[in-house]
Amino acid sequence: MRIEECEGVSASRKHLVFAYYVTGHGFGHATRVVEVVRNLILAGHDVHVVTGAPDFVFTSEIQSPRLFIRKVLLDCGAVQADALTVDRLASLEKYSETAVKPRESILATEIEWLNSIKADLVVSDVVPVACRAAADAGIRSVCVTNFSWDFIYAEYVMAAGNHHRSIVWQIAEDYSHCEFLIRLPGFCPMPACRDVIDVPLVVLR
Repeated sequence: MRIEECEGVSASRKHLVFAYYVTGHGFGHATRVVEVVRNLILAGHDVHVVTGAPDFVFTSEIQSPRLFIRKVLLDCGAVQADALTVDRLASLEKYSETAVKPRESILATEIEWLNSIKADLVVSDVVPVACRAAADAGIRSVCVTNFSWDFIYAEYVMAAGNHHRSIVWQIAEDYSHCEFLIRLPGFCPMPACRDVIDVPLVVLR
């Protein structure tokens, strides 16, 4: 799955190493990722989850030596006073502190880590810098989501008087490095992702 086949790739296509980056904003992303991770592990693959979400979201549902959790905060979502109230300017400022100012250090660390685990594919839901780090490490990446932070933050920039406008462009550029988007139901516009595969809505009894 690497852009150029080399010794860093897992020995067998039946056994792959996934680096799954999951935003720590709320529990919604983490809980939906659990089922994907569970099935990847059942198929015989190793999954390294990189997230700011609590470990128990994953470990309470999946008990396997093939699951590895790495606690890192690489994006921060929205700053909210309550479930319905978003502080738009504070959200932009927090993202700047979390992912923009330390960007070069983040990229260097993630590239080194991805190579150390011999990752075959990076999956992002929906951490922007993960896609850029994967590209710089020579590893393909995909996004699995129903929205992207460039779309969300664009509204915040307008509401906050155009502060931190460059954040939106940087996030969109990061996402542009992913191979394709697996788009989940209830999606927002995600123009940075060109190739899209829609996942149908499945309702179980």
